Order: sequence, then structure tokens, then C-alpha cells
Amino acid sequence: MLEHKARYIGSMLLLTISSMMFVMTNNTSVNLENTFTSFSQQNLLSDAEFSIDTEFDISSFSEKFAAKIELGGTADCEVEPGQKLRIFSSMNSVNIPAVQEGNLPGASEIMLDRLFAKTNDYEIGDTITVAGRDFTVSGYVLLPNFIYVVESKEVMMNDPNTFGVGVVDKADFNTLPDHNQVYAIRFDERENIKSQETAVKNSLRAQGMQITNWQSTNKKINVSYIPMEVSVLSAVSAAVPLVMLLLTCVLLGMLMWRMIKSESVLIGTFYAHGCRRQDLRIHYLMFPLFVSIIGSVTGSIIGLFLMNVMFNFMLTAFPMPVYETIYNNWLIVFAILTPIIVLCGVTWGIVGKILKVSPATLMKGGESKNETNFIERNLRLDRLKFNAKFQIREQVRSLSRSFFLLFGVAVATMLILYGFTMKSSVDYMLTKGIEEMYNLKYEYVFKSEKTGNPPAGTEQFGAAYVSLIDNDDTSFYVTGVLPDTERIRLKDISGQPLKPEQNTITVPLAQKLNANAGDTVMVFDTETGKEHSFIIEQVADTYAGEFLFMPLDQFNSEFGLPEDAYIGIWSDEPMTFSQMEIQSTKSIEAIVAGFGSLINQMGPMIYGLIFSAFIVGLIIIYIVTGLVVDESRASISLMKVFGYRRKEINKLILGSNTLIVVIGYLIGIPALLGTVEALYRSLTESLQIVLPVKLNIWYIVLGFIIVMITYEFAKLMCRKKISRIPMDEALKAGME
Repeated sequence: MLEHKARYIGSMLLLTISSMMFVMTNNTSVNLENTFTSFSQQNLLSDAEFSIDTEFDISSFSEKFAAKIELGGTADCEVEPGQKLRIFSSMNSVNIPAVQEGNLPGASEIMLDRLFAKTNDYEIGDTITVAGRDFTVSGYVLLPNFIYVVESKEVMMNDPNTFGVGVVDKADFNTLPDHNQVYAIRFDERENIKSQETAVKNSLRAQGMQITNWQSTNKKINVSYIPMEVSVLSAVSAAVPLVMLLLTCVLLGMLMWRMIKSESVLIGTFYAHGCRRQDLRIHYLMFPLFVSIIGSVTGSIIGLFLMNVMFNFMLTAFPMPVYETIYNNWLIVFAILTPIIVLCGVTWGIVGKILKVSPATLMKGGESKNETNFIERNLRLDRLKFNAKFQIREQVRSLSRSFFLLFGVAVATMLILYGFTMKSSVDYMLTKGIEEMYNLKYEYVFKSEKTGNPPAGTEQFGAAYVSLIDNDDTSFYVTGVLPDTERIRLKDISGQPLKPEQNTITVPLAQKLNANAGDTVMVFDTETGKEHSFIIEQVADTYAGEFLFMPLDQFNSEFGLPEDAYIGIWSDEPMTFSQMEIQSTKSIEAIVAGFGSLINQMGPMIYGLIFSAFIVGLIIIYIVTGLVVDESRASISLMKVFGYRRKEINKLILGSNTLIVVIGYLIGIPALLGTVEALYRSLTESLQIVLPVKLNIWYIVLGFIIVMITYEFAKLMCRKKISRIPMDEALKAGME
């Protein structure tokens, strides 16, 4: 092991990385999920929040549906020009605020989220002016129904300089201008939440009440991002360490196979002198045992340390109270035992196969010493020059080594290009999706339908949120637009403009429904429960979201609305509406800026992936190139005797893997795109965003340059090994 330090150190590093990632991501995922569950249970996270046009008897509904219901609300208030604070009414039964530091607010007091307070220099005891009133900061708050502090889904990333959260008592809340009253409901029975929500909505409508807004918590971005993050971490913690472990198994398997083959004479000699098979097995099992224990234990310890760092980082994005930190001992045991069992099992099989050969054959150097494989036997290389023939034979004479290099480069390629693929996908969705489809700047959605002409300079539209009858987890928007609208620009697959004069669905929705033009979609309105049937007439090639567009007059007729009804307007100028009137406001510029911020946040991750891939690729390529050198010692020595110059030897020996590296890179690209597509599809429901899988050609070129630089760096490191091989190596080989 000391003679071939690089091989075993490289194997240990791969095991360290895989064990570290396994322990770190799994424990972070477990703690994040446990913290979210504990916060939801102890502070009674609501199952839904809704607004109605009149008051109702809370106690009778609570008893009837076995649920906790409390009236609260929100109010968006300006603190400084361009700085908004979303004020929540303090709750006692549902969505109970947690005190991170300080005390619950009393009269003329307010609690702020810590990030907003620290960013804007508000300490406990300071005074803040909100909506023309002075409030004393009583503490820092954590809200179970607003964990991910973003103003809306479109903003994506929080900017504490412009947006924050506050909590005041009920008396102070009722004095705020344009405050919006919201009921929060949490069911005692924790099964079949969706059906219980439907029963409550039907009961409210049966009593003549109009539901102006209903938002299920599992669809609320401020809460649903946490389970999504848990699912992402679980997927990563399962896939990446497994790939690393597979890499290490292949590597160690190759090392043990070659080491045992190179020592076959020695093994045969000991075998012939009465050394037991069991003793030989134990001797060679020490190699993988030593590597796996050091690598997995070191990685697990580092993973536990980094878990706290990663978990605390996650809590800055998703602030929650931590009631306990969990260290799952079984995860650590699994991370340590799995490499030991797998690697020792591989070595046991290899040694067992070798020891089936007779001692006499082993003492002669093995039974297949002079055999050539079927590929080399069928090669016709007579017309090629010596250099080309030499390099081709170097590859085909060691297929396992070539396969490992191919596999390692493909994995390194996937790691390098993963971040670039995410950036390319977001860029494509912005340029070919949002910016290309929306010919507007602002979208305003009202709490109830309006009739008549819209405000001057705006264009009206209708919208309904529907779900599939046979799968109510699949939901999307049906949008009614003017047939000759210029606000929404659509095109077909060939790039020709489309007018929404017919039922038109976007490509992401078509993929989600597995539907094409001519198919029929059966849905029900999630608000009213009424069923509808739509025939898809055309598909629009846009990734701006999952929509079914239809003419506005047909939309109103289908959903039983007045002929001139509309639920929202599109405008190029900002407009002001009462909070009691407006349900949501969307700025296209804010969406683009939000994605831009998301891309900027991806920067460290992309650079980290590139650096990690560089290290992994360097280890793999260096080890395999080192194997080439070690197995060609006699040939290299003979070349030196014959007068080959150093550059010529380096080119022949080290340059033989270039084609394999290029092929591995090309294989890694489609493998990556397929993996990312599966990941995007699995996260579509949680993210509420459909990302196309795209990879910019310039990123492919950049990735190739990085891979080749890694390869050249590994070759440079191996040149020293070639220069240290003496000329008498060939003479020694001949004597042996």
C-alpha cells in the first residue's frame, strides 16, 4: 500500500466523499423534516386559510367538523418607501406564533422576523413606524404558516431589505388600514385532509356564503417548500453516495484483481508450501477492510460535523424553532458497514476465483497470461502506424480499466454539467417562456368576478383552478382570454404564432396530462366542485406554466358566469386597489428578477459542483493512468533502452486514454439530461414550476474544456512516475 499510495488514498477519498454526503444529507433531511413536523404540530399549523363575504358561527362549525377555527388576517403595510411589512394578527388556537427571542406583542408592540430586523437594524425595544403608527419591537417571531419568507410565489427569493413579516395583537391589527380577515382551520382528524376541506367548502356554500379565497396549506409556497426541500435532499442523499460507492467498488475491484494477478507467482509459492486458503483470503481482505474503514469512518465524522453547518444554513432560509437535533445512528452504521460489506465481498470473490487455480499454474504466472481477448483478436491494425496500434492495444487489452475510466469520466461530466443544466433550464424558461409569452408588465387578480369594461389601458381575463376528475392531485389553470389578445403570445411547435381562438394547452401541461390535440380532459372546479369537459384543439410550445387557454366568452359560458365577467386584468402600468378587493398582484419584472436572484444563489452550488467533479475526475483519471504506467513498466523501460525520448514515451503511454475520456464525456451528457428530467418531473408538484431540461451548447464546450484540463493535469502528475522507471526494469522482467 505504501508502494502505491495514490491508488489507495484515492479510494479512501472517494469513500470519504460518499460517506460524508450520505451522512450529511440524510441527517440534514431527517432533522429538517422532524423540525418542520414538530413546529407544525406544536404550533398547530392550519390545513387551510380562507376568506368569506360574511361572518359565521365558528363554534358550531368547529364542533361539526371536529376542527379548530380561528379568525386572523394579514395587512401589507409600508415601513419605508419600497419596503413592505406583512402584518399578521396574533393567533391563539391555530397558526400560533413561536417566540424566537423576546416576548409576544402587547398593546402597540410588534414582533418581527429576525432576518428583516437584523438587516434593517431593529433591535428588541426599538421603535418601528408601520402604517403611520409607532410600534415597539417586543421580539423575533417564527410563523408556522409563513416559514419561507417570500412575498409571493413569483418572487422566489426573499430580500429582507424590501420585505419582512410582523405580528401584532388582535386589537392593534383591527386598526391597520386595508387589513384582510382570514380564517384558519386545522382538523383534529389528520387523515383525508382534502376531503374534509371539500366538506367545509360545500357546507359554507350551502348556507349562502361566498368563499372569496381558499388556500390549502399544501399548496402554499411559504410552507410547501420545506417538504419539497426534504424530498430533494432525500433524493440526493440516496443517489450521489450510491454512485460514489459504485465507483469505489469498481476501482478497488480492479486494484485487487491486478494486485493478486501480479502476485500470482508469490501466491502459488505460498500455496504450494502449505499456506491455507483462509490465511491468503484474510491477508488480501485486509486491503479493502483498511481502505473502507478509514474512508467511511472519516467521511461519517466529517458528515456529522457538516450536517450541523448545513442544517443551520437551511434554517436561515426556512426559519423554524429547533426542539431537538437528531443524529440517526443507523445512518452512520449503514454508511460504515455498506462499504465494508460490499468491498470485502468483491475482494472475497476475486481471491476465491484466483485460488481455484492450481499452485503450479499460479507459479507460472497464471492460466491466462498469454491470452488475448476477442476484440484484440479481431482487430485489423496492419495499415496503422505504430503509435496508433500501440495506443489501441493498450485499451483493448484491459477492458475493465477502460470501462472504469469511461464510467468515471461520465460521472464527473454529470457533476460538472449539473449546475450548468439548471442555469440553462432557468434561462430558457425566462427567455422562451415568461418573457416571450407575456406581453405585459402587471397582472391583477380580484377576489370575485367583475363585470363591464375593465379600466382603460388594461385587458381582462378569466381564470379557474381545476383538477382532474380521475386524479385530483393534478391541477392547473383554465384561462379565458380575448381571442385576438396581444397580451399572451403563443406559438406552435414549428414556431408559428397561435391565437387562443380554440382550446390551447401549453407543452408542460400536455406532458403532465400525456395529452395531444384531439384528446378530451375531464376536470372539476376546485372552488365549486362542478365538472367540466374540454377538448384540446391545439398545443402551444411555451414553458411559462401549465395553462389551458380558451376564448373568454366560451370560458364564461362554460363556468356559468355573465358574458362580460372577468376575474383579473393585465396592464402595462402599476395600479392601486384595496386589499379587500385584490387577491394577488403579479409583476413580470419581479418574476424575472426573482429567477435572476435564484440563478445568483445557484452560483456557489455550481462552482462547488465543478470543483468536486474536478477532484473526483482527477482521482479517477490519475489512478487509471497510474495503472497504465505500472502495468507498462517493462515496456517503458524497453523504450528507454531503445532510445525513445521522454515526450514520445509520455505520448504513447499517457495519451492512449484520450479517446476514452472524450467518449466518456459524450456519454455523460445524455445520462445527465435524462437524470435531470426525472428529477424535474418528480419535483413539479412541490415546486409548482415546470422547468424544461436544456443545456446551452457553450456550457457543453466549457464542460469539455474542464474535463480535458483535469485529464491533462492527471497526465502531468503521472509523468514523474514514468521518469522514475529505470532502464534495467526490462532486464529484470526478462530474468524473471
